[in-house]
Amino acid sequence: MEKLIFSALLICVLGFVGCAPTTTPQAEDNTLTVYAYDSLTAEWGLLRAILTQFEEANQIDVEVVSFADTGTMLNQLILEKDDPKADVVLGLDNVNYPDVVSNGLFQAYVPIGAEKINEDLLFNNEFVMTPFDYGYIGFVYDSEVIDFSEPLSLMDLAGDEYKDQIIIEQAGLSSPGTQLLLWAKAGLDEEEYKTFWDNMAENVLTVTPDWSTAYYAMFMEGEAPIVLSYLTSPAYHIEMEEVDQYKAVAIEEGYIRQTEGMGIVKGADSLAKAEMFIDYMLTDEVQDQIPTTQWMFPVLGNEDSWPAAYQDIIIPTEQEILTVPEEDIKNDFSAWLTDWNKVFNIE
Repeated sequence: MEKLIFSALLICVLGFVGCAPTTTPQAEDNTLTVYAYDSLTAEWGLLRAILTQFEEANQIDVEVVSFADTGTMLNQLILEKDDPKADVVLGLDNVNYPDVVSNGLFQAYVPIGAEKINEDLLFNNEFVMTPFDYGYIGFVYDSEVIDFSEPLSLMDLAGDEYKDQIIIEQAGLSSPGTQLLLWAKAGLDEEEYKTFWDNMAENVLTVTPDWSTAYYAMFMEGEAPIVLSYLTSPAYHIEMEEVDQYKAVAIEEGYIRQTEGMGIVKGADSLAKAEMFIDYMLTDEVQDQIPTTQWMFPVLGNEDSWPAAYQDIIIPTEQEILTVPEEDIKNDFSAWLTDWNKVFNIE
């Protein structure tokens, strides 16, 4: 979920997960290559917490390749599809899923424990991509600077009074920015949708390429009091910093859910090891660490392991969850993104 800034688009993370130094080549049949976005691979991220045990228990060396955002990772997979370099991919989501299928990037695998996953979270019944966590996009604000005592509509948030007070991420590149595009599609009618984006273009202080820049480099530094993030972001501050000034805006239309998935790359060299890793990701040992590493909701595991701060945040009810049909994403997302880029003057 939470993304750090990388100076390069693609970084191979060696050493922190027990990989051998680059001067000592690994046996090809003992290595599993995992692609993931950067918060999964960060010092405080999920992979740091779980990989050592996986490697030691299975005598497998995991090589992690980290990407600053999911858009870059997806593009890399498409470029490599005829000569794949990865075995497993973590972090592509429900928006990326149609591209995964249309490009034939992953091969189906039904992991152990898959039958326990809520059907509403599944990408498909063949498990071309398997969900491992999910969350809800939201606007987070600094309550010491601005106050939202009542729920707002998305159209209210695009009002004149919030000019230059909002930071968002780039649609099509950063997953929160992309999910906001879907959120507006699901929550507004066609006329409202166009007006919303025209007005937001006036209100947004800046559009950043990734979540980390928006949240840590700008919002937390006081550049603007509102940022596009996740409904769970306030829980992090409550639990880890004992600070409750950061809150999520209650939105009348409801919320869009982002489901993150994992898959085995078609043509992967280490198929058996990839299947073992996918199975491992659904164990309680891994799932119970997601709420305090990814600050997302696990698809399995024990709710008693969630931080107490999760009781103090907005968690949408089933009736408040908005959706966009997969077929619409598949057929129309490119046009939506083109229009969005024009509104924000992004080439």
